[in-house]
Order: sequence, then C-alpha cells, then structure tokens
Amino acid sequence: MSEDIKNVIIIGAGGNLGPHVLSALDSDPHFTVSILSRQESTSTFPPHLKVHKTDYTLPSLVSAFKGQDAVVSTISATENHVQHTVIDAAVQAGVKRFIPADFGSNTANPKTVALVPILKGKTDVTDYLKTKESEGLSWTAVVNGPFFDWGLTTSFLGFDLPTHHATIFDSGHTKWSTTTLPTIGRSIASILHHPTETRNKHILISSFTVSQLDVLHALESASGTKWDVTYTTTEQQLKEGREKLEKSDWSGVMNLLLAATYGEGNGGDYGGEGLSNDMLGLPKEELQPVVDKVVKGEKL
Repeated sequence: MSEDIKNVIIIGAGGNLGPHVLSALDSDPHFTVSILSRQESTSTFPPHLKVHKTDYTLPSLVSAFKGQDAVVSTISATENHVQHTVIDAAVQAGVKRFIPADFGSNTANPKTVALVPILKGKTDVTDYLKTKESEGLSWTAVVNGPFFDWGLTTSFLGFDLPTHHATIFDSGHTKWSTTTLPTIGRSIASILHHPTETRNKHILISSFTVSQLDVLHALESASGTKWDVTYTTTEQQLKEGREKLEKSDWSGVMNLLLAATYGEGNGGDYGGEGLSNDMLGLPKEELQPVVDKVVKGEKL
C-alpha cells in the first residue's frame, strides 16, 4: 500500500496541542485537513475546514474516516480510552497512518512508565496499534517531553511567572528534554511527509535539553529580577504523588510527571537517544530567546 499522505483528520484540535497541529498542517498546501469533533462540542474552526461530528460510536467514526490517509489524535489523557475504538474505525476505513495522543513523557522508557502509572494507558494504545500493522495501519508515536511554553505559562513546570517563584527538584542540575508546542505541530506535518522513515516507531524530538537552573537563569534574565526558590526532592514528590493517587486525588499525576522529568535517570533526558529533529527538518531553538518570548507573551 502506498503511504503518500494527503488527507488528514485531527482529533482534539481545540485542546492545548491541537491548534498547533492544525496550524502546521493547514498551512501546508500538500495536505487537505479536516476535524473530528464531538457532537456536543462548541469549538469553532476556520470555515474552510470540514468538521465531522461524532458520537464516538464505531459507525460514526468509520464514516468520518472514509477517504482519510491519516488520523492525528491529540485528545487529552482523560479520553485515552476511546482511542481503541478510534483505531478500529481507522482500520475499517482504510486509513494508512495513525498518530496517537502519546505526546509528552518518554513512553518508550519502561522506567518512566513505571513511575507514572497513567502513562500505561498510552503504552496500551501503541501496543494495540502494533496488532493492527498486519491489517494495513501504520503508526508513529511522538515523544516530546513537557510542552515547554505551555508548561511555563501555566506554572506546570514549577516556575510561576506572576510571582517570580520557582520550585527546584534536587540540585536543579539534572538535564531534561522538552519541546515547544509550535515545534510539535511542525513535527506532525514533517512525519506525514516522511512516512517510510517514521513508520511503526516512536519518534523523539526536543527543542532543547536543559536543567531547571538553566530555565531559572533564563527567566531571571527575561524578567530582570531575582526569583525566589523553594527546593524539593524527587523522592518527596514521588511519595506525595502516590499518596494523592491512593486517595483518588488526580493532582498527584503532576507530582509523578515532574519527578519523572526532573529526577536523575528517570527518562526525562532522552536527548542522547536518537532525536529525529534533523530528519524532520525542525528549526533550531535556543532557550533564552524562547523564554524571552514566553515572558513577554509573544508568539513563538
């Protein structure tokens, strides 16, 4: 089967990552882009894009996927369970390539997955995709680390822009890989331009590999002020995260994700594991200019 990919449908185009994937694909004249949206969704999209409404039943999904070459899923982790049905529909509709909502921590690293149990949902999806290879559906899972720009503006990464306060894990010197949302969007378009090189595998990308102290110094430079710092430990955050989850407090997932990102040897630094940035033609990025734009609220 030829894997020339032109018709692409995006799931979750109204979320955090979805708009950047949509922008990258829609601005590329090679692709014809459409959107899959829940029937009750109030998200709006450019009028030239076809929006397929779905109730996520198999017939509804198969109908939306007919004629599509690729499905790109950017749904949230809380909706991960629907991806098995989505994959079944993609197979029935003759879709060639499926990109699951794997974006984030290195799910190709067993230690990372063991530290953050919710990631098992993502590995279950890629395992299921592997069983569909013989039925003509190929896949690509993208590992990009934390969403860097989003992580700064939401304080997810432990840096609070309004109060100039940072929470540093351990010594703060441990390196970790991270990617900006626009670069992740560009990577999806490039993956679909390189179907052979990206077939049935995890693709690792990164805007840069840095330490928490690197980010802190860049933020102090961008803001022109000294930041307050609180120190914690990876072990403390793992303990707190596990205790929260035992009480069904899902905020514990954040503790575990950051411990996996910032903890030495936990899989957060995958920069030496074979990045695909060059093969995909991704732009070179440097920490300080990106931080400067984030602090000023400028578009990357």
